[in-house]
Amino acid sequence: MMRTLRRLGPGIALAASLAAGCSPSDDDTAVGDVRPRDDGGGVETTTDDGGVPPPDTVEPDDAVGPEAHDYAFDMVCGTEDLPMEYAVSSDVLIVLDRSGSMALTLNPLKNAVNRIVDASDDRIWFGLMPFPSSVPPGECRMVAPATECAVPAAPQVTPGPLRAPDIAAALSGIGICGSTPTARTLANARSYLASAPTGHTQYVLLVTDGVPNCNSSLDWHTCTCLDTETGCTDRPEACLDDAASYAAIDGLLAAGVRTYVMALGRWAGSDRDVLNNMAVHGGTEHFYPAEDTASILSTFEAIMGTIVVSCTFDLHPGPETDPTQVNLYVGDELIPRDPSHGNGWDYVDEDTVEFYGPSCDTILAGDVGAVHAAYGCPTIIL
Repeated sequence: MMRTLRRLGPGIALAASLAAGCSPSDDDTAVGDVRPRDDGGGVETTTDDGGVPPPDTVEPDDAVGPEAHDYAFDMVCGTEDLPMEYAVSSDVLIVLDRSGSMALTLNPLKNAVNRIVDASDDRIWFGLMPFPSSVPPGECRMVAPATECAVPAAPQVTPGPLRAPDIAAALSGIGICGSTPTARTLANARSYLASAPTGHTQYVLLVTDGVPNCNSSLDWHTCTCLDTETGCTDRPEACLDDAASYAAIDGLLAAGVRTYVMALGRWAGSDRDVLNNMAVHGGTEHFYPAEDTASILSTFEAIMGTIVVSCTFDLHPGPETDPTQVNLYVGDELIPRDPSHGNGWDYVDEDTVEFYGPSCDTILAGDVGAVHAAYGCPTIIL
């Protein structure tokens, strides 16, 4: 942005120029009229006809030196330096199993969720949807009747900007209880996400320690019974609910929402197959195992590493900004504009820019403190 600064000391003006990688030209007309004015600073100037001004206009020999002169800069290069903000492009709704079998893993999982969300919520909009939603206290069992299969109608924390404090508060109040009504929970997640579009790419991260149940419409005579101790007689909620879960995940994928499956603990072969099939239906190829509590954080990080987090930033230009007069920095390094998108940055639209190549890798790795823009100097282009 080309700004007009008047009556600046030369040191201030030079600092403004150098901060943006520009310096005043040797041509005293290149950046406006930068010739000294006789404002009482002791520099002899000439009259219009080339003569010396009358003696009473000349300062004495001990006057303040040239460093104190006022200079007029009609245009100064690089006088505005602003930080830029990530242009969020992804939402992640964490659908969290809090069933009775999560007793040993729920607290380590909470810690991992809090760490990941806190580290990434400036780049991703997170939401949280624990299930089952509400269970009578003191009535939890590994395989539970329909009264312990309640499902949430919507996320407890809806996806949005900077949700880390809200998610931490929600997690602090979540305990174990109930069964695993995965299918109906995911169906409700799909309905919510469809009703509240953000313009971002949406993902569901299903975190569970077992296979789904809680479908009262199943035939207990023919279903795969998950209760090996008491059986499923007159208790279809204890049956494996795989088909309905696949259908719910298919519905999410059809709506453009991929589903990741993070599976906690160790599983029998049939459970492993169901969990993997859920991930395949979700468009993510395979489930992500965390077989012990020590691997929960690294597994979570592995999933988040595949979520689309772009190197896109909101430029927030002012109304007078010239798009050919801006330079972008990653940390202290000037990054040239690269229209070929190999190693540099380029415009996505007039308000948005994206970094490519090693500079993007540096940003994604979190190795820089800030990305910022300096306005007013000609854009450096590869």
